[in-house]
Amino acid sequence: MEDYLNQLKAAFAEEDIEQFNELKEDLLEQLAICLEEGQTEAEVVSRLAPPEEIAADFYADLSLSAAINAKTSVVPREAIQEVFIQTQKKRIYKCVKTVLNFFKPFILLILLATLFFFLIYLFKELNEEQNLAGIPTILSLLLLAIILQVVKSWIVKKRRLINGLSSGLLGLSLLMLLFFSVTNQLLYRGRPYYKEIRLSSEKHAAFRFDSDADVEFTTVEVSSAEKPSLMVKGRFKESDIQKIERGSYENKINLTLDQENMFDVFTKTGRSEVIFFIPKGAILDDFHLGLSRGDLRLLDIQTKNFDLELITGDVYVKNIIADTGTIRSAYGDVIIEESAMNLKVKSDSGKTIITGMLGDLSIEGNKGLSILKFLRSDNVVLNNRSGRTILEDSETKKLNATATNGQVIVKRTKGELMISNETGKIISEENQGTLALENGSGTTIAIQESKVNATVSSQSGFIKWLQGPSQPVTIKANTDTGEMRNDFADLQDNINYLIDVKSKSGDVKILEKVE
Repeated sequence: MEDYLNQLKAAFAEEDIEQFNELKEDLLEQLAICLEEGQTEAEVVSRLAPPEEIAADFYADLSLSAAINAKTSVVPREAIQEVFIQTQKKRIYKCVKTVLNFFKPFILLILLATLFFFLIYLFKELNEEQNLAGIPTILSLLLLAIILQVVKSWIVKKRRLINGLSSGLLGLSLLMLLFFSVTNQLLYRGRPYYKEIRLSSEKHAAFRFDSDADVEFTTVEVSSAEKPSLMVKGRFKESDIQKIERGSYENKINLTLDQENMFDVFTKTGRSEVIFFIPKGAILDDFHLGLSRGDLRLLDIQTKNFDLELITGDVYVKNIIADTGTIRSAYGDVIIEESAMNLKVKSDSGKTIITGMLGDLSIEGNKGLSILKFLRSDNVVLNNRSGRTILEDSETKKLNATATNGQVIVKRTKGELMISNETGKIISEENQGTLALENGSGTTIAIQESKVNATVSSQSGFIKWLQGPSQPVTIKANTDTGEMRNDFADLQDNINYLIDVKSKSGDVKILEKVE
């Protein structure tokens, strides 16, 4: 082969030596493959075309290429097209080959890093869960087969062995895929488990439970003679079961189960059930739930601090007495009934329904629905940016309700009421106390039968005030450029009750309420 290549090089011009080197690499690669298959070097060279013929073909291609670019040509168009197509194919092939050779080390590095991750995954699950992870095992075998094929071009003399190993790994991975699929073990599902945990002391009893799994959680009031206890039932990972078994439960339950991490991608334990039994009259120092998803039914809890965090799922709360309370829910519905606490609620898109609650209230929402009834609070702060807020039949010293482009509806509520919006709607009906309504470009509607002191302002939004004629009030209305109507403009002033309505460019309608 060395003699053959020397003769071939002599047939190439000096300016074409780069093309010769590319051809040399191809011939040496072909020789290595044939030698591995058992052929001799002489047999391989004997089947090659003479060096002069290969060089002649190369320069014939160059001549046709020159003919293509020439101003005049005597070469047939079909021949030119054929040569052009073959030349383009060769160029594309060489370009792809060059790109692959350039990126091959990076591809190999990514494959090795991924394989390393799966090997760590296998080790951790075997060590902590006593389980052979199905999908990571299969993917590890497939990655090994691919890595062997990537490095094959760098190991010329062992290509047959590498091909055999790759085929064996591929076959083994397919067999394991079939086995794990038939036995339903592709995903790790833990094992069935049931446990009752009882506190040995009620003094300063506290409860904290966190989980990233799907949990159905319930609290149940039991006899005052019993002690707080917890029941867990479902499928759990072996590591979580050991955590429960080894825990200390004197006067506090503090459990964190099914914590999601990068090594739990192929774990699916399913929904578990947790019941917390609380003796009647027991006051907990702390009650905390932190869940990714689940359904919660929390009843009859007395605690100094009530803290609840849920990403997805529904919450039903009733008869909760606490000094402070915090509820954070991303997408679920929150229902609170007949409770007493200073409460902060943060919800993204779910419904928040609160009835019969005593204590200060703060609600931060994005685009959900908030329905509030029968509240008794010193301070109520409602901020629902693009959702809908409804407050009815409540009493507060001070209300501050804001929105960006949502709806704010306040009915039959007593107190110092301040409601503001930017582009959404404000509706006020039969409220008592002092009323301040401020809107940007949205609609503002107020309906009053009784007397009230109020200020209503708007930039460009429409204002409509319906006032019952039976109560003497002073209504002053003004708009700079909008349409104006005031049915109470000629009535005698009442200095005790004043309604002041102003708009820059919106229409203002002050109308007599008709039954």
